[in-house]
Amino acid sequence: MGVLGQWAAGLVWVVLASALADSWTAYQEQPCCRPVTHHRIRHHRDHIREFSCGNLFYRTLYMNEERNTLYVGAMDRIFKLNMSDISQSHCERDALLLEASNVARCVSKGKSEPFECRNHIRVLQPLGDGERLYVCGTNAHSPKDFVVYLNLTHLPRHEYVPGVGLGVAKCPYDPADNSTAVWVTQGNPGGLPALYAGTNAEFTKADPVIFRNDLFDFRTGQKRFNFKRTLKYDSKWLDKTNFVGSFDVGEYVLFFFRETAVEFMNCGKAVYSRVARVCKHDTGGKHILSQNWATYLKARLNCSIPGEFPFYFDEIQSVYQMPGDPSRFYAAFTTGASDGLIGSAICTYTMEDIQEAFAGRFKEQATSSSAWLPVLRARVPSPRPGTCVNSTEALPDNVLNFIRSHPLMDSAVRHEGDTPAFYKRDLVLTTLVVDRQFVDMLGDDITYTVFYAGTSQGEVYKIVQWTGGGSRVADVWRAAGDEPVRALAISRQLHELYLATDNRLRQLPLRACAHRYDSCMRCVLDPYCGWDKEVGACRPYAPGLLHDATNSTPSICEASAPLKTVRAGYGQSIHLAAFGKTPEALKDQHVTWYHHSREKGRYKIIYNWERVLQTSERGLVLLSVSDSDRGRYECYYGPTLIASYNLDIDIHRCTQPNKSQEYKQVYSDWCHEFEKYKSAMKAWESRQLQCSKNTNASSQQNSMSNEIVASLR
Repeated sequence: MGVLGQWAAGLVWVVLASALADSWTAYQEQPCCRPVTHHRIRHHRDHIREFSCGNLFYRTLYMNEERNTLYVGAMDRIFKLNMSDISQSHCERDALLLEASNVARCVSKGKSEPFECRNHIRVLQPLGDGERLYVCGTNAHSPKDFVVYLNLTHLPRHEYVPGVGLGVAKCPYDPADNSTAVWVTQGNPGGLPALYAGTNAEFTKADPVIFRNDLFDFRTGQKRFNFKRTLKYDSKWLDKTNFVGSFDVGEYVLFFFRETAVEFMNCGKAVYSRVARVCKHDTGGKHILSQNWATYLKARLNCSIPGEFPFYFDEIQSVYQMPGDPSRFYAAFTTGASDGLIGSAICTYTMEDIQEAFAGRFKEQATSSSAWLPVLRARVPSPRPGTCVNSTEALPDNVLNFIRSHPLMDSAVRHEGDTPAFYKRDLVLTTLVVDRQFVDMLGDDITYTVFYAGTSQGEVYKIVQWTGGGSRVADVWRAAGDEPVRALAISRQLHELYLATDNRLRQLPLRACAHRYDSCMRCVLDPYCGWDKEVGACRPYAPGLLHDATNSTPSICEASAPLKTVRAGYGQSIHLAAFGKTPEALKDQHVTWYHHSREKGRYKIIYNWERVLQTSERGLVLLSVSDSDRGRYECYYGPTLIASYNLDIDIHRCTQPNKSQEYKQVYSDWCHEFEKYKSAMKAWESRQLQCSKNTNASSQQNSMSNEIVASLR
């Protein structure tokens, strides 16, 4: 580039920066925090609250909405937070300290004391009548469980809970491992309560297990039934497993996990996502599988983009079931390490489709070198393996032997809809919760499914899906800085979202309409919000407000898009903004500018480096405007008008005056600007002089102090 070209490019960027500085308006996307006390940090905006007691790896969340309490499992502690405002909770007063008991032995095995050899709480489950809490922690690579009251006080000795004290197979050894657990009170043998867990049961991680603890009669303390577990060291049952969720559904307990796929026959290895099922009334076989599940089955979960060669999202990261709706499961997936492409997706599964997969054909490998093929129906014994029966101990040996060698189903569980509810490349989802929003559009009811998905980059994606299968990203919150989102919880009573990272917890309102959206177009796309055109503000939705979360009425906001008048002198450069700051949810969307001129009529603006530029925020910059640039400019996001400007060019400001009065006016304007400049210079010089005097006085005082000290010596 020549000297002239460099000068021209520099001038372009100087003008562009000046234009942006003049018209920039802050968009409420980036939170900022400040400390209130050494115990907690509270967001300076009222709609975001925060709690932190340092880097304690907050990973486990349990909500008790009846008590308005959020219980948090962290390193060496359980916290009891006020759900209405977590920032009002206290690090010491609202915590129970549960430190590890054998740190020295853990360190001697080569584990790190600051992280691994601590007690990371990984299971929090309500126990019995809901007045007590079951807790299990890693305890410096020696898992241990407890029972405490909901006010975080220990039980007295006479309230000892049988079977509690050893946490092996109930929660992991390693705090970095994924695990899951659910306390089941009904449907178990003898009607006794039990903990079902999926975790690693060995220090070496060689024994992934789906486990149910020994069943005790809590009134007498007598053990009634022995524990049940998956087969040990059998890769057909479990292989290098990462558990992500478990659920009590009817007569079954379901487990969701990802594992090395034994049926993958190509070069290398693959990880597949699974759903496994056990019958709650399972007591094992009489001789075969006496300590193991006699009803254990598993099937692959299919989350893929269809096509001639479907693209699979193979690694499940999180699964969620809405309270009161056992018919559906929502899961977040990522691509595998061997796919060569980073991406994530959200898929929905119905209980009906899961049961259909378990009712299908079994899969088997006849020999170690054979391909995996479906089992002929004639070879399946009766009663059908995996079905719930009154007594599994009465099952014949041929059924037990079959289930021992054939836990895998041939058909995968298909996801709901033709495509995933959401998918995006270069994104890693870590956790997921789901809400449902009903909107009364003057008699026309619309139901939205709203996904809140945390990412590895500290964002929370708000994704809306409506009847008919349409979906889109409604908003993206930079909710956790650059920290990965480790856990999410949602309160439908309080309309709040809670997220956990390694360093903090945050509370965000689901209906942050006025805080998030300052334009009609952004407001109406949120299923919780509506635009009040009378006052020009975004509010929680009520009948009568503008609302279009399905984006089916592009013109709904045109009357609310203000027409702004911009005046510029001949030869000036101007900036017309599309957004104050482009929201994360719209960064991938296309924005188009149009110009209405007297000469050309309405035409689409084409960008170039000579005169017409587009900013990173989708705004328009016009360099050295002339009379032909006057007219109306419109900015469209898809079919929706989001900004409108009327540009007026003053072509007389730079022409030579031809009357004495015009000369006097120009001279007066110049003198006025010059006087303002001189006044500003004098003020600056005065401040500089004062600063210089203060500095000299401080130096003299320090010198005198030194002399006094020397004389005293």
